[in-house]
Amino acid sequence: MVGVLLQPISTATSNIGLWVAVAGALLRPAELTAAGRDLWRHTWLKWLVAWLAWSWLSLLWSSDRAFGVEQFRCTRVLLWIPVLWPLRHRWWHLAAALLAGTTIMELIQASQVAFNWPPARKEGWERAGLTTPTQNGLWNAVALTYWLMLAVIAGWRSALASLPPAMLSGVALVWSATRAAVIAIAVELLVANALLAFTSKDWRRRAAIRACVGAVIVASSYFLAASHLRTKFQQAASEVTQTLEGKSAVTVEFRLAMWQMAMEGVAKWPITGVGIGGIPESIAKSTTVRSPNRDMPTVRMIHSTYIQILAETGVIGAAMFLMFMVHFFRESLRAVLEDPVRITAFGAAVVWFVAAAFDGFMQSGGFLSVGAITFVMACRPPKTAPASLVP
Repeated sequence: MVGVLLQPISTATSNIGLWVAVAGALLRPAELTAAGRDLWRHTWLKWLVAWLAWSWLSLLWSSDRAFGVEQFRCTRVLLWIPVLWPLRHRWWHLAAALLAGTTIMELIQASQVAFNWPPARKEGWERAGLTTPTQNGLWNAVALTYWLMLAVIAGWRSALASLPPAMLSGVALVWSATRAAVIAIAVELLVANALLAFTSKDWRRRAAIRACVGAVIVASSYFLAASHLRTKFQQAASEVTQTLEGKSAVTVEFRLAMWQMAMEGVAKWPITGVGIGGIPESIAKSTTVRSPNRDMPTVRMIHSTYIQILAETGVIGAAMFLMFMVHFFRESLRAVLEDPVRITAFGAAVVWFVAAAFDGFMQSGGFLSVGAITFVMACRPPKTAPASLVP
């Protein structure tokens, strides 16, 4: 749990939180072994492992194996899954650790914006954060899903206590100015709360309140962030409009160009893909796609997890990842049906999978760590903790 608290704070490549968690887990080998046997019974985990194995196997036909190993070794952060599995019956403890770590990260973001201390790794208000703004925005969005549920599950005291940190998460999310996370939280507010309303009749009013409060917090954060952030949002809107009109737009146009380039590679290598790390040599250098703002032959990754999986591991790898997603959401849906409070973790998973469509999460340990922690918390805990897991 200390590791979970540290992970949002240590969002640099060191992943300090993970290694603290691994060290703690190794002190309880019997519990870890018992939990591992239980974990392996879950179909979604088997498909995830199959996809990982196929991805590593694709290095055999990759045109740049060294780059493939470099970019894909970040999958080691998926160790979060077996490490946290023994603690599923202590779900509230894990949630508290996650929220505490994220709140500390958000306070550091606020300090960077207000006082430029500690110095941000990216310059500018819209780049405030410990590391990449997209990574900060993802943690902010996940935390917001939890705070919103805490605001409606109990009485007015719980609501009053939860709203300030929820507002902090909303403001920090908008400060990060990452469209992927903002889109993801918008989808979560629609999908997760609709699911809660339709599956749990007694929770319909709470689901509606949760959705409304979340929308108000995110919308209000836009105005609280003053003119600089509005300029950032106006730039994003202008880019989308210009792209739809066929004109040049830096960020959106370049992403569309990368996706189009990747699909050229998929057309040539549809079954097995170009292999992990093969995009720069096999696709980018020979692409016919052009972008007025970037040199396409220098592209090293695709800003979409799903398109990159399809390009690198082909239809086989993409099908494995899709099967992992299908079985994972089946499991997390069952958790919601048994305990509506689990909509928090379900919503956090929705945030992760939606945001993954707009960035390459497979090449970042920070992004993957958010997903791995979320996967564990979204699954059903045992009715009672097995005797071997009780301290």
